[in-house]
Amino acid sequence: MKKWGLFLASALLLAACSNEETEPTGPDETEDPDKAEMAVEQKSMTEEGFITQVSGESVLVNNIYFSIPEDVKVQLSDGAETTEGVIRDIRTGMKVSMDYNGPLAESFPMQGEAETITILIDEESVKQADALEAFINEEQLSRLIMMGQPIVRDNEIGFLFSNMETGEMSEVRIDLDTHEYTIGGETSE
Repeated sequence: MKKWGLFLASALLLAACSNEETEPTGPDETEDPDKAEMAVEQKSMTEEGFITQVSGESVLVNNIYFSIPEDVKVQLSDGAETTEGVIRDIRTGMKVSMDYNGPLAESFPMQGEAETITILIDEESVKQADALEAFINEEQLSRLIMMGQPIVRDNEIGFLFSNMETGEMSEVRIDLDTHEYTIGGETSE
């Protein structure tokens, strides 16, 4: 049991890092060469995780609040095909991939602005999202921050979370088929 907890904590720590791609913004050939020296790299980043809160014009994914501008691109992806979506498709519990330009505001939770929201609707993502949504609804958690990305293993999803109302940090494991869960090793009633 302790090995699973240690493994989960280690993996969550590693998973907390976002995938990064750098795109250098090069100078336009018609620009002044002195200004070209001041060009900086623009970082396009992706955060994959679950929406644990939707409020107004922002969503909480893992431990990052993303503001949703009017021109945000929303899409649905089943792994093979991507189709256009709309903002009203977004709900708590969904597994998403958020594209944004960094850096993030250094607060807790961190803050950024979404450019593209991809709602993952492949069979495995929907199964994971349903289990998480059942947990959130059962526990009546209106303010939940996931600490890093969840780990899926042996038909179970596990993650560390902080209840923003109490400040309590707990480890949760949810059975993907039955939606039964444990919090800190104690089975739900």
